Amino acid sequence: MVSLLEYLPIITSGLLALSILTLVLGRKNLRLQSEYQIYARMIEARVKLESTESFAKMAKESPYYAERFALVDSPDQFYTLRAYIDLYEFIFRLHKTDAIDKQLWSRWASGARAMKSIPKFQAVWNKTKNVHTRDFVYFIDSL
Repeated sequence: MVSLLEYLPIITSGLLALSILTLVLGRKNLRLQSEYQIYARMIEARVKLESTESFAKMAKESPYYAERFALVDSPDQFYTLRAYIDLYEFIFRLHKTDAIDKQLWSRWASGARAMKSIPKFQAVWNKTKNVHTRDFVYFIDSL
């Protein structure tokens, strides 16, 4: 009869390997969560800053922004639509990394399709899509 002690080195080696694998995967997940949190905070800060009256006044002096503001009725509309686009790209990225539920993604994709039916959304998208990832541009254009 074989003693449990004879298998102890094999069992402990397996447990050690499993522990290391768990640690590596846990670190990757923590890194992704941190990255997403930082990105979300950066988007929020940018929207807050760009939504100020003083920034809008300065931006209107720029041909770059004047061209974009001409697509909508006010700078607030431009920034609102751009914030939606950034939000959809963020959710799209979560979807591509399997970080959100498929049913939840389906709801967001449906929301993006609905947003695309807004003419001003489409105008802002057409003017700004060159700054987004190729996969995301393909996704929005395919809706």
